[in-house]
Amino acid sequence: MDIDMGTFTKLLLDAQDPDDNIRLVAEGSLKQLQDLDFPNFLLSLSAELSKDASPAKCRSLAGIILKNSVEGKYSKQNHLNIERWFNLDQLTRSKIKESLLTTLGSSAAEVRHASSQIIGKLAWIEIPSRQWQDLIGKLLGNMAQQGASPLLKQGTLEALEYVFEEFVGLKQNEIDDVLDAVIRAMKRAEQNYEVRLAAVKALQNVLKFANFANEDCRNRLMTAICDAAKSDEGEEKKKIKQGAFSCLTAIAPEKYMALEPYMETILSLTSEALEEGEETVALQCIKFWSTICGEVIELREQKKRFAHASSTADCCFIEKPLCSLVPVLLKIVLNREGDVDALKIFTSATTCLGLVARTIGDAIVPLAIQFIDCNIEMADWRSRKAATSALGVILEGPSVEKLAPVVGMLIDRMEDTNMEVRRTAVCTLGRVFELLHSPAHAKRFFTDEDFCRVMAVLSNCGKDGPEVFKEFCGAIYVLARGYQSISSEVDHSKKKISSELSPFLSGFIDVLLSASELDKEAPFGLPASAYTYKALIELVRVSNIQDYKAEIAIRVLMPRIMRRLNTALDAEAISPSDKSNKYNLQALQCDVLHAIIQKLGRSLAADMVKESPQFVLLLFCRVLTCDCSTARDKAALAIGALAHTVGPKFVAYMSILLQYYNVKVFSPIYIEVIGNIFHVLGDEILPYCDYMMDVLYKGLSKQRLKPQILACFGEIALAIGEDFEEYLQVVMKKLKEAANPRYYANVFDEDKVNYGNQLRQGIFKAYSGILRGIKDPKSGLKVAADLVEFIETVCKDKNRDASVTSTAVALLSEFGSTVETWTDGLISKLTND
Repeated sequence: MDIDMGTFTKLLLDAQDPDDNIRLVAEGSLKQLQDLDFPNFLLSLSAELSKDASPAKCRSLAGIILKNSVEGKYSKQNHLNIERWFNLDQLTRSKIKESLLTTLGSSAAEVRHASSQIIGKLAWIEIPSRQWQDLIGKLLGNMAQQGASPLLKQGTLEALEYVFEEFVGLKQNEIDDVLDAVIRAMKRAEQNYEVRLAAVKALQNVLKFANFANEDCRNRLMTAICDAAKSDEGEEKKKIKQGAFSCLTAIAPEKYMALEPYMETILSLTSEALEEGEETVALQCIKFWSTICGEVIELREQKKRFAHASSTADCCFIEKPLCSLVPVLLKIVLNREGDVDALKIFTSATTCLGLVARTIGDAIVPLAIQFIDCNIEMADWRSRKAATSALGVILEGPSVEKLAPVVGMLIDRMEDTNMEVRRTAVCTLGRVFELLHSPAHAKRFFTDEDFCRVMAVLSNCGKDGPEVFKEFCGAIYVLARGYQSISSEVDHSKKKISSELSPFLSGFIDVLLSASELDKEAPFGLPASAYTYKALIELVRVSNIQDYKAEIAIRVLMPRIMRRLNTALDAEAISPSDKSNKYNLQALQCDVLHAIIQKLGRSLAADMVKESPQFVLLLFCRVLTCDCSTARDKAALAIGALAHTVGPKFVAYMSILLQYYNVKVFSPIYIEVIGNIFHVLGDEILPYCDYMMDVLYKGLSKQRLKPQILACFGEIALAIGEDFEEYLQVVMKKLKEAANPRYYANVFDEDKVNYGNQLRQGIFKAYSGILRGIKDPKSGLKVAADLVEFIETVCKDKNRDASVTSTAVALLSEFGSTVETWTDGLISKLTND
């Protein structure tokens, strides 16, 4: 069916009409033409694309539709497109390809761009199948053609860029010919700037396939790139420089070892570009050096992990140019400090400095110290801040011994007259704690004398403005984590280390709580609260509760947090934002109390919790009624910790908890906590058992809770033993109903498959607890028979995941010892009889 081109152009025009009625009719007509006669539809698109007389917007849309019709990568639809393309007769395909090649010289940039993209797509489809073998020759012919227009060269180079975007199985001699053509187009002899820019962009893709092992090829490439990177006047030519540095960055990941002979030239070019300060060019220069450092760091890590790793990981040649680069980067940090418009360059430069520090280690320290010494006492606060920032970014890489001189500088800046400098200094201190001072891992940056001074100055910083306080909280958080594994050690020498924080604990707590006091006018508008409580949690966790000072600090902290939680519960939140902040605050406060209860519970100070747990329990129960699942879960976990600390006497407070024990507040975590409480109380919980089991039965109506409730039945059976026999018949009925294959058989939706797996894990856990908990072998064998039937059903389901299988295997492994226990009981009974 021949398609009238005038009509076709009109359809393409109407398909872009803002009037929905006109546009939808045109789109439907185009779809109909595509379905009725696909070959002629594609021919019409290519003809429209190449027709100079057509409106630009029609030609552009024709290009888009044609590209989408032959898209050749990634999706199932693309696979169908490839198949449809190859089903076209040879003549039709040839006409379309020739039309595309002709259009490369179009005066319309969007048309050249569309043709280039489509040629790249078709090359990806055809060349691996030994089709379109003359494509590269024709493109190179365009470049070599006497008197070829700059527009044709631009279009051809862009087509080469897309052809080489993905590997298409070209021979090495073809790749070399393309490189020659691209390099010629990059040279200054080419008068047209757009042609040179298109050549640089094409090279970024072509050079991936260059033979860098060939010295002549490598020299030609590097000479062309370095020439393109040399300074040029004018805004437009900066794009060529940017493209040239992008080429260097593209080479760096895999072939940077081959760059050794050119490092001096590259350093000179990048340093010059960084001095000039043009953002897009400077960012590419920094990216190049960051990439180089990243590769060296990765190779050294590989060498540590694998004995057979390449010895080239040493890369000694890289140290000299990097040392020369450091002052240039530090100058950027100084000049761009506080310049909002230059934030990208500042951030990239500081990131690069950090990578350089990791790459050359101690060699960066004297260079950085020289810069810091020159700026750390300057009258301009920006200079002092830049010096402090520089100190922070070089911490990872150099040795502690080499960095020792910066201690005094850092402490002094924490007492600087300018708030921004103080904030940066405290932030840097946090990095010191994170990277260099972790007593739990035998890493120490500060001497005992320095440490005491740092702690005193840090406490004062906590009383500073909100910006400094945020960094103060972060520093405290990281400092505390550095003692994390020591706090639970039995070794007294290690306990002594964890006691280092004890003299400062009370002061830190006071500062943290003072700065985050709730404002009566806006009780939930203080962002400092989140940082405060996270820092408090870590301090509590790592404190040595055997140390008298730490014990006193934690004892005093508990009622203070309880009062705050009570205030937060009573405060009215109107706006959605306030409600969200209120719930987040309650969650954090529950977390702190949870940590305190756990810490005191493991010490002689546990009596503080045991003597009057009803007050804190009531607070947690009130949180259980809020509309935030996170806060409810944090409260539930804290209740579990409280029950564990109080022990069997917690039964006296079950009447409080049961007022808040209902399906509405149930969550998987709350149900797990209930199982733990049964273990803590054992037989003591029996008077409440009927009611608690009834509520759990009702909870089974909630699909999302069913797996956890079933598992909880197992925990209850294990906790109360033979007393569970009273509930066995009902529970077994519930398990059989939950084991019905309708929940997971022939299910393919991912969420339903996952739910089915969770459900079966819950069932297996229930069987595990019941079999180990009940004592009567007769009842046990009936349960075992049901278990075997369930396992047989599960074995038939191919959707089960590994966790279900491992849970089942673990249960069967336990079953042997369970049977042995039953057997011993029967033998004992027979013997006694």
